[in-house]
Parts: sequence; structure tokens; C-alpha cells
Amino acid sequence: MTLHIVSKSPFSCQALHDCLQSLVEGDALLLIEDGVYALQHQALQSLQETRIYCLTADSEARGLQTSSAPDSVEIIDDTRWVQLCTEHNPIVSWFR
Repeated sequence: MTLHIVSKSPFSCQALHDCLQSLVEGDALLLIEDGVYALQHQALQSLQETRIYCLTADSEARGLQTSSAPDSVEIIDDTRWVQLCTEHNPIVSWFR
């Protein structure tokens, strides 16, 4: 059960695309930093079986309305992020 962390915008690099190619059943996806812009990307619509999380502080800092996030996305705080890191092994960061 891998936790995939995407920290770059899907509109400026391939990190989200590359991550999505590696996802397998049971994996989770966490959007942080500029990766939260993926909330506005159609690629998330195809992830029916993947648990998707978004860091609320980063989405708020970028002026994104988390209320308009897809229902499949759980908006989380730093405490939940730490909890996710203890629940998953390995953790892969996508930033290119």
C-alpha cells in the first residue's frame, strides 16, 4: 500500500501523469504544495477506486475552494498527513 505524494502542478509538469501510471489497487494519492491544482484537473475523475487526499493548508494558500473538490477527495490537515505516512509503506514523492 503505497502513499503517492504529488507536489507539482499537473499544468506545469508530468508528476501527476507519471504518478497515475504507477498507481495500483490499494494505493493512496496525496496532493500537496502546487499539486493541489490537480483538484482542477480531469485526471482525478478517472480514479474511482483510489483514495485521494488534499492538504487543506496548501489548497487554501493557493485560493482553491475545497468545497468544489470532487467527492472522492478527502481534505485533510497536517495531523492526518502524518497519520497517512504511518499507515503506508513505501511513500513515493512525485515532483518532476
